[in-house]
Amino acid sequence: MKGRLFNLPGILPVQLLPGFLTLIFLPTLSAQNLEKIGKKDMVTISGGLNFNTIFYDAQGMEERRDPLTWFMSGNVNVTLLDVSLPFTFTYTNNRGTYSQPFNMQSVHPKYKWIQGHFGITSMSFSPYTLNGHVFAGGGIELTPNGFYFGAMYGRLKKAVEPNIIDNSYEGISYRRTGAALKLGFDKDGRTLAVSWLTAKDDIASLLFVPADADLTPQQNSAIGLSGKIRLWEKISAEGEFGWSGLTRNMQAEAISTEFSGIEKWLLPTKTTTQFFKAWKGSLTYATKLFSIAVKHEHVDPDYQTFGAYYFANDLENWTLAPSFRLLKGKLSVGLNTGIQRNNLDQTKLSTAHRWVGSVNVSASPVKWLMLTAAYSNFTSYTNRRPQTDPFWQPSPTDTLSFYQVAQQANGNAVISFGSKNVKHSISVLTNFQVSRQQQSTSVQPGMHVMSENLSWTIQLVPRHISVSALGNYTVTETGIIRTVFFGPGMQLSRSKESWRLAAGSIYNRSIANGDLAAQVFSHRASCGFTPKMKSKKYGRPSASCNAVFVQKLPALATENTTGELTVTVNLAYGF
Repeated sequence: MKGRLFNLPGILPVQLLPGFLTLIFLPTLSAQNLEKIGKKDMVTISGGLNFNTIFYDAQGMEERRDPLTWFMSGNVNVTLLDVSLPFTFTYTNNRGTYSQPFNMQSVHPKYKWIQGHFGITSMSFSPYTLNGHVFAGGGIELTPNGFYFGAMYGRLKKAVEPNIIDNSYEGISYRRTGAALKLGFDKDGRTLAVSWLTAKDDIASLLFVPADADLTPQQNSAIGLSGKIRLWEKISAEGEFGWSGLTRNMQAEAISTEFSGIEKWLLPTKTTTQFFKAWKGSLTYATKLFSIAVKHEHVDPDYQTFGAYYFANDLENWTLAPSFRLLKGKLSVGLNTGIQRNNLDQTKLSTAHRWVGSVNVSASPVKWLMLTAAYSNFTSYTNRRPQTDPFWQPSPTDTLSFYQVAQQANGNAVISFGSKNVKHSISVLTNFQVSRQQQSTSVQPGMHVMSENLSWTIQLVPRHISVSALGNYTVTETGIIRTVFFGPGMQLSRSKESWRLAAGSIYNRSIANGDLAAQVFSHRASCGFTPKMKSKKYGRPSASCNAVFVQKLPALATENTTGELTVTVNLAYGF
C-alpha cells in the first residue's frame, strides 16, 4: 500500500508521484486557468462585511425569541489563476466562528479544453453510471472540437469499523474504490456517448465484521449509452440505456452458466449477482405552430449504481406532450399527460398505477389583456394482494383497492390601461383544488379549496410611486368543517436609484362554521439605501431596515389582544 493513494484490487492500480500528492492538497475549490499567467486579472480580491441586528417585542403574550440578537459576518476571497481561496467568519452575541473552507482539499486545474479534478471532488457521466458521487481521488476531462473524454479513479466510501464497546454497527462499511470512463461527441445536434463504471469493496479494509452486522462486500459494474439525433428537419429522437450488474456478496460461490456473454464481461458472476436494465427515450415532432413529444422510461426493480446516491427504480411510464401556437402566437396551448406503474416483476404485494394530466393555456387577444389558465389532475390507483398461506386462501374481498385523486385549476386575468405617466393594472387570480380518496367501496371525506385574489395597482411613473389595493377570499371545506378566510389590504412603495421605501397593511378574518375564529392585522414597513459611489474601487455600501408588526385581535370575549414586533436592521459593505 505504500506509495499508493487508493487501492482497488484488480481494477486500474495507479501509482501517484509525491509531487502529484502535493498538487492534490493545494487549498482550493475552484479551477486553475493557466492562460491568465502574467495578465491583469491573474490575482483578484473580493469580499464583504455584514452586520445584522434583530429587535423583538411581544405584547399580551409570552416572548418567542430573544429581545435583541445581532451577528456580524465577513468574507474575503482571494482568486489566483481562477483558484478561489475563501476565508469567512461570523460573530454573534452567542458565539463566534472562523473557517477556511478550502481545507476540503480539492483542485481543478484548467487549460483550454483540458481540465482536471483532484482531491475530494465529484464528476457526472450518466444517471445510470457515475452521477455526482463524491470521491477522493483524481479525474480528467478533455473536450477538443466537440469530442469528450472523461475518466476518474478514487475512493467512493471510507472504511468504518464497528463500535465494539457500544455494540453499535451504525455506519459500518468497507472501503469502496472505483473507476469510470466516458467517451462521446456532440456536433451539429447529434450526440453519442458511452460511459462505464466499476467499483468494489475491499474485503481487507475491515479488521473484524460481526456476524450479525448484515454487511457483505459488494461489487458493481454499470455501462451507459446515450444519444440524440435529428432524423428529419422536424423530427428528433434521443434516448439513454443503462445496464448494471451487482454482486451483493463477493465471497459467494462463483457461477457462470446462468449469464450471457455480455453479462460475464460486465462483472465476474457469483450466486449473489444480479443484472438490471434501465432506459428512457423520446421522439419529438416540432414546427412553428405545433409540437408533440412521446416519452418512455423503464427502470428495473432494484436497479442501482455505486456512482449515485439515490436511484428511483421499479417504474415504467409513458408521457405524451403536445403543444399548439395559434392566432399568430396570441393563443398557446400545452398539454402533458402520462401513466406510470410499478411492481414490474409482480413480486410485491401491492401495485400502484398513476395518471397525471395537465393543460396550460395563455392568450392575449388584445394588447391590454392577458389571460392564463391551467388544470392538472393526479390520479393514483393501488391494488394490494394479501399474502397467500399454505393453510389459508384469501377471498376476493380481502384484496384492497385504493384510489386517490387530486385536481387543481387556476386562472389569471391581467388588465393594463392608463397613460405614459399614470399606469393601471388590475389582476384577478382564481384557484380551485380538490382531493379525495376511496378505499374499496368506502369514499373518504375529501378537501375542497377555492381562493380568489384581486389587486389594483396604480403607478405614478414620474414620481416613482406605486399604490396597490388588495383583497383575498378563501373557502376551505374538509368533511364537516367549513372555513372562510378573507380580508382587504393596501401597499405603498416609492423608489429611486439609491433608495427605496415600502409600507403596507393587511386585515384578515377567519370564520369556521359561521363563528369568528380569528382576526389579524399585519403591518409591514421597509426602507433601503445604496449610495452611488464615484468609483467601484470604493466598494458597495448599503443599509436596510424592515419592520413587521402582527396584531391578533380577540375572537372571543375571554381572549386578549396580542402583538409581536420584529425589526431587522442590516448594514453591509462589499468590495
